[in-house]
Amino acid sequence: MKRIFFVVIVFVSLTGYVKANTTIFNDDFNTENGGIANSSTLNYNSFANWAVSGGTVDLIGNGYYDFLPGNGLYVDMDGSSSNAGIMTTNLDLSAGMYILSFDLAGNHRNSSPEQVDVKVGALFSDSYSLSQNVPFTTFTEFFNVVTPGIYSLSFEGIGGDNMGMLLDNVSVSTIPAPGAILLGSLGAGLVGWLRRRRTI
Repeated sequence: MKRIFFVVIVFVSLTGYVKANTTIFNDDFNTENGGIANSSTLNYNSFANWAVSGGTVDLIGNGYYDFLPGNGLYVDMDGSSSNAGIMTTNLDLSAGMYILSFDLAGNHRNSSPEQVDVKVGALFSDSYSLSQNVPFTTFTEFFNVVTPGIYSLSFEGIGGDNMGMLLDNVSVSTIPAPGAILLGSLGAGLVGWLRRRRTI
């Protein structure tokens, strides 16, 4: 009985090292410009976490050009200059697996096809296009870092009619090492097996 109890304690202790996903970057744009969108946030370039490295984007929502009320502030990827924008931020990434998550919505104004290209350095690249009236939709992508370093995360609006796709809730999280996940599963399984054995 003491041996079984000791084994359970060891495995429970080891499973304590299993880590959940850790968010290393998160931006919902809601604190930009004091949480207020107005005429001064058209062609906005004062983001706390982003640089507009090309074209323009609009910060909208919270009652101002608020096509999807209830989502706070968000970004129109084709600003008010007929030159769609590129938003970039730098991520300091260690080796390992990561999850990139973001919300995109249609432009909610006309049926012209719109597109957003998303890249994480040379690690990940894809294009997204949604119909006019599609609400915010969460996209979840995975990428692997072999060489630690600084990588650029970018969202690029494709178009030039001042009516781009809408962007919100960008986050990047680490994924626990497979060995840690396996260890946690084994530990939980052993505890269940030992409990079942005691009741037989």
